[in-house]
Amino acid sequence: MALARSAQRAGARSGYGTALASMLQTVAVMGPARINAPLTQAITAPMMGRLQARGAPPLVEFLACLALRLVHYAVLLAAFIYVILGGIDEFTGSYETLTSWLGIVPQGATAALAVTAASQTLWAIFFSTIQVAAYRRALAHWPERDERGAPTRGDDPSPAAASEPTPAASEPAPAASEPAPAAPEPSSPRATGRFDPRAIVVAALLASALLLASTSWPLLVCVAAWLVPAWLLSRPDNDALPLGLALAGLLAFAALSGGLLSGAGLELTLQRVARAVLLVAVATWMRAAAGPEGLREVFHRALRRLRALPALREAGAQLEGLDSGPRLIAAGRAAADRFADVPLKPLPIVDAVIAWTAAESARYRPGTGPPTQHLRLRAPDALLVTLTLTPALALLGG
Repeated sequence: MALARSAQRAGARSGYGTALASMLQTVAVMGPARINAPLTQAITAPMMGRLQARGAPPLVEFLACLALRLVHYAVLLAAFIYVILGGIDEFTGSYETLTSWLGIVPQGATAALAVTAASQTLWAIFFSTIQVAAYRRALAHWPERDERGAPTRGDDPSPAAASEPTPAASEPAPAASEPAPAAPEPSSPRATGRFDPRAIVVAALLASALLLASTSWPLLVCVAAWLVPAWLLSRPDNDALPLGLALAGLLAFAALSGGLLSGAGLELTLQRVARAVLLVAVATWMRAAAGPEGLREVFHRALRRLRALPALREAGAQLEGLDSGPRLIAAGRAAADRFADVPLKPLPIVDAVIAWTAAESARYRPGTGPPTQHLRLRAPDALLVTLTLTPALALLGG
């Protein structure tokens, strides 16, 4: 809702810049394993905000949202088929194992893709309908607030607010959401980590590329043999580890069940399970080894170098003012307080979300960001990147 509001007021370029900054902030705080869940909103929200500003009818917004959502789903499905399951044959085999006993479901690769596409289209229609309805309600009746987040007029975004105020949406935002004093930021990533964050990101990208290239046991063993000491030597921040373990478990189960159902063979299935787990482990290590501020510094530098591209200058400016700690924690506590007494019905929940989003948006003031980190590549950083390439010898040997 806030991303749509940004595009509605300042244009699509600003909206997509804000969306990119929010995604980079998510990766920095929670790690790459968390990127997919909010990605659909980051892709669609600025477009919907701009359409709302131009007075587009609901059907146009719905079709535009549905189209972008379907593209996103198609990319995710392709990644799942070829990276997790191993290919279209395995996908088809698991589909036929699950449906052939019914005797009435079409079989074959075309049928498997068609049935999957139909189910995803139904889900996309359902979620797009909810998204468009909620966004239009929010943007058409956005609560006006002062700089402290207190309402300057009826805080309930619904047209009937004057006669039926929602308890959670009619009170000022709790004082708990005021920004807490930020802790001093380290002047160098070496205050919290052993390696330069740029080297960590490059090493993670190289390791991921190698894992995508093959599932051979020598390669998988070499990547694991590199990752274990890299993790131990990098002085990691393990805050994102529980999320990484959960995602690794889900993907491992998907690869294992898909392989066994398709008849791909136990050894090949275990190789694909190991690759899925290692892909998540490498992404989680990148967040743990670089830390939130290290990743933010890498993102800042990349955005500065690419600022000539559309929306990247705006993304850099937005990312500069975001805070990865006290503000997020305070906003989350404010949400918990606001939603505590909301009836479990769609409209009261939506109105409470709108009111909370409006309060936090009005209260937000860009910070100055941490001081620029003076990065300098050293011998350990070069060694880290070099050792990341050693598993490629397994590919050459194969």
